[in-house]
Amino acid sequence: MMRATLSATMMRIVRRVLGAAMLAVPLLAVSVPAQAQRVYPSPEAASDALGDAIARSDHDALKGVLGPNYRTLLPPQGVDQEDIYEFLAAWARHHAVERAGEDTARVAVGESGWTFPVPIVKRKAGWQFDMPAGQREVHVRRIGRNELVTMDTLLQLADAQQRYAELAGNGRYAAQLVSSPGKTNGLYWPSSSAENDSPLGPDALAMGPDTPPNEAFYGYRYRIIAAPKGSNAKYAIVAWPARYGDSGVNTFILDSERQFYERDLGTATASRAAALRTFSPEGWTRVAEQ
Repeated sequence: MMRATLSATMMRIVRRVLGAAMLAVPLLAVSVPAQAQRVYPSPEAASDALGDAIARSDHDALKGVLGPNYRTLLPPQGVDQEDIYEFLAAWARHHAVERAGEDTARVAVGESGWTFPVPIVKRKAGWQFDMPAGQREVHVRRIGRNELVTMDTLLQLADAQQRYAELAGNGRYAAQLVSSPGKTNGLYWPSSSAENDSPLGPDALAMGPDTPPNEAFYGYRYRIIAAPKGSNAKYAIVAWPARYGDSGVNTFILDSERQFYERDLGTATASRAAALRTFSPEGWTRVAEQ
C-alpha cells in the first residue's frame, strides 16, 4: 500500500546484499579471529574491492574491505534475492568514485545519484572505508527516509479518509485508524471480500499510538485528532517518531485541507504527541500545501 523513496530502496537493497554475504558462510565462521581492515592505493581500488566482494557474496572479503563491524549495516529481516540482483544491476549500469575533497570519496551506484553510505577516507597508509562515519550516515539517512515516507503516508491516509467519507462514513470522516472489533468506524477493518474492503490496508496495524517501537511503520506512530478550531479542516492526522532521535526527529501533522505542519517536540516527543487531542498551529511550522 505505502510507497518508499528511491534512496530508501537502495539503502534496503545494499543492506540485504551485505546480509546475503553473511548468510552465505557457515555459522562456524563467526568464531574466526577478526580480520584486519584493508587499505588501498586509491579510492578506485577500494571501490573495486567492494563491488567484487558484494558480487561474490564473500563474507571474508567484505570483512577485509569494510572491517569486522560491517554487520552493523545489516537489517534484522531476511534477505531478498531480488534485491541483491537489483543492486548488482544498478552497479553494472553505473558505479563511480566521487571525490569530496582531497581526503574523502564516495561510491556512486546506479543512475539516481545514490551513494554508498560508507565514505572512503585517506589514511597514512592509503585509502580505507570509514565505518564509524558510515554508521552515522546510515542513521541520518534512516531518519530522512522515515520522515519522507511519513509525509507520503499522511497523504495516503488523507486519501483513505476521503474514501471512507464517500462509503462507510456516509459523509463523515473516521476518528481512528483501526476499527473497533466487528465495526467499520476506522479506516481499516478486516474483510473477507473485495466488496467490503476498508479504505486502508493492514499496514494500519503498525501505525497505532501503542505500536511497539520496533514494529512502528517506518519508525512512526499515527493518530487522527480534531482539526484546529475555526478552520475549514474536518480532521487532522498526527505522526510522531516511535524512537525520538533514532527512527525520526520531527513530528508531522496533516489536516484535511492537505496542509503540512512540522515541529521538533524534543526528547519528550512520546508524551507530548500522545497528549495531542486537537491541533493548534501555534508553534508549528507550515511545510507545504499538497
